[in-house]
This record gives sequence, structure tokens and C-alpha cells, in this order.
Amino acid sequence: MYFQKLLLVIIHKFNGERSSMAPYYLLKGKKSGQTIQDVTYFDLHPFFSLYPKLSKEEYNVEISTLLSKNLIEVKEAFIFITEQGLGQIKSMRENLYNGWDLRGNEHIFWRRLDLTVQTLSHFQANEKRFIPNQKDNAIHHFVRGFLLKRNFQSSTYGSQFKNQLMLLLENPKLLEIHRTLFVYRLSGYKESGLTWEQLAQEQNSTILDMKFQFIECLHILLSDITAEKFPDLYELSKDIYVLTPLTDSASKTSQLFEKGYTIDEIAQMRFLKLNTIEDHVIEIVSANQMFPIYSFITSEQLQRVLDISKQLKTKKLKIIRENASDLSYFQIRLALTKGEEVHG
Repeated sequence: MYFQKLLLVIIHKFNGERSSMAPYYLLKGKKSGQTIQDVTYFDLHPFFSLYPKLSKEEYNVEISTLLSKNLIEVKEAFIFITEQGLGQIKSMRENLYNGWDLRGNEHIFWRRLDLTVQTLSHFQANEKRFIPNQKDNAIHHFVRGFLLKRNFQSSTYGSQFKNQLMLLLENPKLLEIHRTLFVYRLSGYKESGLTWEQLAQEQNSTILDMKFQFIECLHILLSDITAEKFPDLYELSKDIYVLTPLTDSASKTSQLFEKGYTIDEIAQMRFLKLNTIEDHVIEIVSANQMFPIYSFITSEQLQRVLDISKQLKTKKLKIIRENASDLSYFQIRLALTKGEEVHG
């Protein structure tokens, strides 16, 4: 039910203005102009790219279940939350995700941590040969470099690392299920981490529920790790946060804007349609609210779009344009994207 409630929260935020596939594209982290702008329009940054491996089949099963329970409904291709669905999420605690800044990289941190714990536990037991639980060579290389910089074979270091882990798990934002999943997923000397199937069975839950609560656990922990408080764990979290959230193509467009080229010049230089460059501008503004937009729209026009959107309680471009016919769709999209800062 955890994942279903998470879907209800996202569907509620979409406010009946997107199709039933919009939450799926959001959770997958689809890098389309529509999904990127929706992140800003509907304040969905925490949920972006939470689970890139989510299959359409898994998602459709959960949506069908929500429909059968009368928690959501679909009208003219748009998905809505029902009053009954609202009742399900009113008592929910706030979700503590940071999908926009992590984009699934929390799993890299976890793999590094898991292999480090497995290695330390074997060396503490005087067992220097073991089969690594993690198979990725990049993880092996990172952990090897991490350990070689430390006196990792000493019992003192093993205790020091364990104390950092124990302190990390005292985070008051963690629920008991978070701590359980974290500990049970770890592998050590003569101990293998439980599989998702085993965890789901033990917790009388679903695999998706387990995975999403585990992701939330990692996001909470990563937000607490500092170099001063957790020096070793901080090193394991190196380069986990996404510093440039733009797609490669939008990044190239951004660099050309910084050199002073106009939107038309960039479209010609890159042999791309003007609409594509406009999509890039929306993506850039979503990532960087300091990006100068007033060569495309005046502050008065921007405020007018926001006022119309607020008055009509909609972010549907067609409806807004019917009330601001002098503005282009691009200008309206730009105003709605920039609007997060204006009202934030």
C-alpha cells in the first residue's frame, strides 16, 4: 500500500491535468520537455527519477488497483484522485525523497557501503578471501581505493566505521522500517543481505513497497551525511549528487546562451527546430531560476499568466492561452516554470 499511497500523492499534485502515464514518466525520470517542466509546474522535484527501473507492467498493475478501489478515476484521458483517495493520504507523513538531486545515484552509495561493510567484516574475522556481494567493477575500484587510504585491517578502524553507521541510523527522521531494511540488506561475514522477495515476505508487504521505502531511507541518510560528522561515509557519498541536472542537449544549448547567442541563432547552429530549443529553455529555467528570461517575456506578462493560472486553478496551456491570446505557448510555459520562484 505504501507505493499506492505514493502514487496518490503524485496524482493529487498533478491536479487532474495530466494523463495516467504522467506519474510513470516522472518516477522513471523521463528527460522529455513535458516531464521536466511538469516537475516545476506541479512541485514534483522530490519524486523525479525515483525509480528508473520501474516497468510499465508494474505501474499499470498499481494504477488498476487504485481504480478498482475507487481511489482514482480517469476522465477524458486525465487522471484524478477521488475524495476517497484524498482520505488515504491526508494522514500520511511527508515523503522525504530527493529525486531531483540524486536521480537514482543513491544506489551507487549503497553499493559502495555494502561492499565496504562486507570487506571490513571479513577482515575482522581474519578471512581475506570472499565473494563480493557487489559485482560492478567500478564499485570494486572505488571501495579498494577508499580502504587502501585507511588502516582498514585494524579492529580500531572497524569499530570506528561501525560507530559512524550506528550514529547515522539514529537519525530521527527514519522510521523503524527504514532501519530494518537498511540492516537486513547489508551483507557481512557468513551473512548475506536479504533479497527483496524475502523482505517483502517478512514484512508482509510488496516488493515495490520495500524498494521505495528503502530509497527513502537512503535519501534521508544522505541528507544527514557531512564530512565533519561522518568522515568515512562522506567519502563513500562522493559525486552522488547530480551537479548539473540538465540533459546533454540542453546543457549544450545553455552554454551557447552563456556566450550570448539568441534562441534563433542557437537553433540554426545546432540544426534543431526552434521548438526543441524552447524545450531546452524550459529545462534550463527549471534547473536554474537565475537564468535570464526577460528577453522572451516581460515581468508584466509573466505575472498575468500566473494570475490567470491561479484564478482558474489550472496549468493547462490551452485554457490559459484562451485568456491571454497575445502570448505564445512558449511564453506561457516559461511563466509557469519561472512561477515556482515568484510564488516560492
